Amino acid sequence: MKSPRKTTQQSPKPTGRPIRATKPPSRAALNALLSETISFLLAAGLPRRSLASKLRKESRRLGAGARLRRPSATKPVMWGHEHLGEIAGVVHDWHRQAAYTSRRSGEPRALLAAELRGLIGRRLPSERIASTLRWMISNGIIRHRKDRRFTLSMGRQVVLKGRTMPTERAAALVPQYLRISLRNADTVNPHARDIDRDARVFFLPEKWLGLWRVVARERTEAFLEGVDNWLEDHSRPDGSGRVREVALHCYGFTGEPRLLKLSGTTNGGRVVRTQ
Repeated sequence: MKSPRKTTQQSPKPTGRPIRATKPPSRAALNALLSETISFLLAAGLPRRSLASKLRKESRRLGAGARLRRPSATKPVMWGHEHLGEIAGVVHDWHRQAAYTSRRSGEPRALLAAELRGLIGRRLPSERIASTLRWMISNGIIRHRKDRRFTLSMGRQVVLKGRTMPTERAAALVPQYLRISLRNADTVNPHARDIDRDARVFFLPEKWLGLWRVVARERTEAFLEGVDNWLEDHSRPDGSGRVREVALHCYGFTGEPRLLKLSGTTNGGRVVRTQ
C-alpha cells in the first residue's frame, strides 16, 4: 500500500520585500550542523589536535566579542573554485564550438597542441595557457595520444579524483548552500528565492541503487547541459556593469543502510538503523 500523498503548503503572496524570521533558530539543528562539520573535517584528514586547537582559538575570539578571522588560505581555495569553473568552460567550448567538433558526429575532435592552446586562450590570458594545459593533463581531464593529439578523458562534466580537490570543492560550495538557506528563509516572494529542492524517498530497496544512480546521472546530465548552454550564451565576462556568480548544482545522496520492520503504523512499517 502506498504512503499517504504528501501535501504542499501554499506560499504567501509575493510582496517583493524581504522578511526576517521571527522564530529563534533551532538549537538542535545548529548543534547537528556543527557536529557534522567537525566529523567531516576529521574524515577529510584534518588532525584531531589541529582541529581542537583551531576551535579553541575561535572560541576565545568569539567569547571576547571579536569577529571570526578568515585565514589567508581561503583565497587560494576560492581561486581554485574559479579556476575549475574556467576549465569547465574550456571543456564546454570543446563540445559546442564548431571549430573543435566533428562535422559528422558533433562530438569533440582530437586536437593538435596549437589548436588546444587556442581553445584555452578563448577563456584564459596567454600567460596562463601553458600552466592550464599541464593542469588538465595532470588531473586526467585530457590525455596526450601517440599521434600527438589531445582528447578529452571524460564528458562535459569535470570530475577530479583524490581527496584534495573534492575537499576544496566542498569548502567553496557548502558556504554557498548555507547562504542560500538563510536567504530563502528571509525572502517572502517565492519567485525571488534560489532553487533549493530535492526528490527523496526513505524506503528505496538497495537492489535499485545501481539503477537509481544511472537514472540520476543520465537525467541530470541532459538537464544541466541545457542550463549550461543558456548560461554561457548570456555570460558577459568582458562587459560593463555589475555581474554576479550564478550556478545550479545537483548532487545525489545515498543514506546509511536501514531495516524496515512491519508494524501497525499508517506507512506500513518503521525504520531502524543497522550497524
